[in-house]
Amino acid sequence: EIDGAADADIGAAARVIHAGCRKVLDKYFTIEEIWPGSEGSRVTVDEGFDPMRVQLTGNVVGDPPFSGTLQHHGWRVSDTRMPTLSEAQDASIVAPAEVEL
Repeated sequence: EIDGAADADIGAAARVIHAGCRKVLDKYFTIEEIWPGSEGSRVTVDEGFDPMRVQLTGNVVGDPPFSGTLQHHGWRVSDTRMPTLSEAQDASIVAPAEVEL
């Protein structure tokens, strides 16, 4: 719960959380751009494009090829390196309960 926290404290915590998330992503996944190139550049979307990889926005009329401006190059996971769990591990546990004695 962060409702009572100051914005500066939330920002400081977010920086630590972001660094931890980046570490996990780098360790377990290779993430790459779907559409390489600079955002803001002019691109052509050819016939047969994969709508799961490329989302058309704006005034979409007619059939491909479409010309437009790359707003976001998108991301995809090209490699996953997840650890193997033993049968004794319950993958549904996000964090165990803690009991201090």
